Order: sequence, then structure tokens, then C-alpha cells
Amino acid sequence: MANIHDYLDLRGDITLAERPFNVCDGLVLSILSYVDFKGIVPGEGEGPVTVSYACDALLDRAGGDVSPYVRSLAKIDERYLRLLGTSARFGQALARDYADVFDHDRDLQFAALTVELPGKRRFVSFRGTDNSLVGWREDFMLSFEVTEAQRLAAEYLLRQARKADAEGVRLMVGGHSKGGNLAGFSAVLLPDELRHVIECVYSNDGPLMAPEVVPLSCHDVYGGRSVRIVPAYSVVGMLFDDPSEPKTVVRSTGDGALQHDPTTWQVHADRMDEADDLLPQCKVVNAIFDKWMRGANLADRELFTRQVFDAFEAGGATTFDEVVGNPAGAQRVLAALRDADPRTKELIGELVQVAAGETWDAAVASVANATRAALSAVGAILPQHRLSGGKPAGEGGGGESVDAVPPDKPSPDYPTGGVGKS
Repeated sequence: MANIHDYLDLRGDITLAERPFNVCDGLVLSILSYVDFKGIVPGEGEGPVTVSYACDALLDRAGGDVSPYVRSLAKIDERYLRLLGTSARFGQALARDYADVFDHDRDLQFAALTVELPGKRRFVSFRGTDNSLVGWREDFMLSFEVTEAQRLAAEYLLRQARKADAEGVRLMVGGHSKGGNLAGFSAVLLPDELRHVIECVYSNDGPLMAPEVVPLSCHDVYGGRSVRIVPAYSVVGMLFDDPSEPKTVVRSTGDGALQHDPTTWQVHADRMDEADDLLPQCKVVNAIFDKWMRGANLADRELFTRQVFDAFEAGGATTFDEVVGNPAGAQRVLAALRDADPRTKELIGELVQVAAGETWDAAVASVANATRAALSAVGAILPQHRLSGGKPAGEGGGGESVDAVPPDKPSPDYPTGGVGKS
């Protein structure tokens, strides 16, 4: 069995000219944005550096431990970056237009970069959620409003698409987890006249968009150019699943919800190692979310988010690991949640039972073992909010705006040319 570390090791000496770009390459570049290249990869308009240079510079900066520079639970390590940087496939590709914004007060976590490939193609990679509570809170906020990350993703891709159109370049867009959602979201929002520059959109275990929010899915707009991949135990990537929409289910060496880590996915030389179906326990978890979502309105989702993250931050935690890293802290979280809205408590209780095979009271007693699995599953709630048609913000950087619609107002008509088209 091979993962993408092995893929880079075994196929890294084969150029893209010799073997064309495939889904494994799409996964490699989708997770590249998880690496903190701040100060290494130039920002927009500053000129590119090679992927080889970026990886070497990051390794030098890290001094043998890259974990502080990986903004993800994905197991991207020193070996992975060395293999990537020295590969004939990607080493001389050009990394450019790095963006990284974190703002606690605005509940904002967003990052992206673009990789220039041979044959007049570029890959736009959107970062998924990091380990900060700000990033997790923003994921939950997707259930009742358009987030800052979504706005920035739409504006970033709009600028990249305009440049690609002017320069005769084709774009591939991708990401993992929330990054996959941002890839699909931003691609759907492109105006009609720019959609032709999109060669492919890769969503790697990223949630789809709620049909009551964005009636057109990425597959509706791009058809076979929309590629959706989920592991056999997928919760995040199965949100708002449409059974008629094609997806590839991939085998993973991870246990349960840990299959969300893309470095556990199994690959072949030019394709994923496909599984027959989702695992049975995964289907049980998805059924719990489906039941909850059917009865949850926007106010319910906002209340859930506030209660959960108020509980998380009660002990002064700033990262998810700090919440569940010790029994005392996790005990305080579950104690706070026991006073939450009954529907919130019911959802978390059901997830704890599935994750730990225990009742709610027993789960509290054994919190050190049960909480991480339970709350990791809860982190999969990523529905979307209504969108209104945005207005042009002018050429040269602003892009088109995306405005939230207050919960008490009906959803507007969705323009066929994409949200944001004037």
C-alpha cells in the first residue's frame, strides 16, 4: 500500500511531460497550502520562487522539525517536503501569490498559494482548517453566515482567473477539508465569462454546499471538471451529499475519523486506491448529522456554534489540542456542554456514543479517551448560508463582494452567471 509520501518517492523522477497530471498530483498540491511559507513564497505581484527553493528554505527555517509550520493535522513532515522539493515533477514548478491571513477578532483563517506548472497551467491551492479554535469556529460559522475565508477565496480566485484569461493560462483549483469547500465555492462564484479558464476543481474530503444556499453545485457548473474524493470514513466530505453526484471513495490506513488526514489515503501510480463504499460506522455518524441538520434552522446552527465554542474557550484554550489535550480541560468542556441547549447536547451525546460506545454519563467519566473522537466528529458540521448577488469592487485587487443575507430574509434568486456577476 502506498500514500502520497510514497508517490513522491516512487514517481518523483517522472516529469509532467512524461506522465500527465493526475488526481494524486492534485492531492499533493491541494495540501501544499497547509505549509506556512510566509516570508518564503512571495505574495501577489511579487514574482515566484521554485517549489524546490520554498521547501529548502522552510526546512532550513524549521531546523529539523517542520511541525510548527504545518497548519493542519495532516502528517506533512521533513521527508515529504524533501521529496517534493527534489522531485522532477514539481521541484522546478513556480510557487507564487502566497496569502495567509489570521485574525482572531474577525474569526478569520485563510491561506492560499498558486503553483505555475508546465504547459501554461496553474494550480490554485486553498488551505483547510488549521488547529486553532479561530479556524474551527469559522468552520462552524459557515452554518449561518458567509465567512471571511469564503469572501477572500472568491476574490483570490477571481484575480487569478482574470490573469489566466489575459495570459492564455488554464487553472486547476483544489484544497482539502475546508480548502475543498473554498475551491468549489470560489469556482462556482466565477462569472460565466471566466469559467472557461477552469480545467479542474479538486475537493478532497471537502463539504459540499447546502442546496438551499447555493442551488448550483460545483458539479452542476463544471460537470466532469469537478473531482470529488472522500475516504472510506468520511464525515466532513459527505455533508450535503448528493448521491447522484460522482465521487471517488478511497482506501485509507487511518482509524475512523482520522481518515480525514489525506496522508493516510492510499494511491496507485496515477490514481486513487478505490474502496467499494463508505464504512458502516461512518454511515451511522452521517445519519446522525443528517437527522440533526434536517431539523436545524439558521438560529439553531448559530446557537450550537456559540455554545460549543464558548465551552471550548472557557479554560483559555486557543487551539483544539489544548481543549482535549488533558482530562481536566476536556472535563470542563463537557461540563459546560451539559448545560447547553437540549438539541446541542443530544447531537454531541449521540456522537460520543458512536465514537466511544458509551452513554453520555459514561463518556463524561472517561473523557480523556472519548472527547477527541467525539469532538473531531462534531467539527464536521460545515453547512453554508444564503448568498446574495455581489457587486463589483473594482479592478485590481478587490474582486467581487459576497454578502450575507440576514436569517429573517428569504433567499434571493441565484444568478445563473455565478454569484457576484454584475
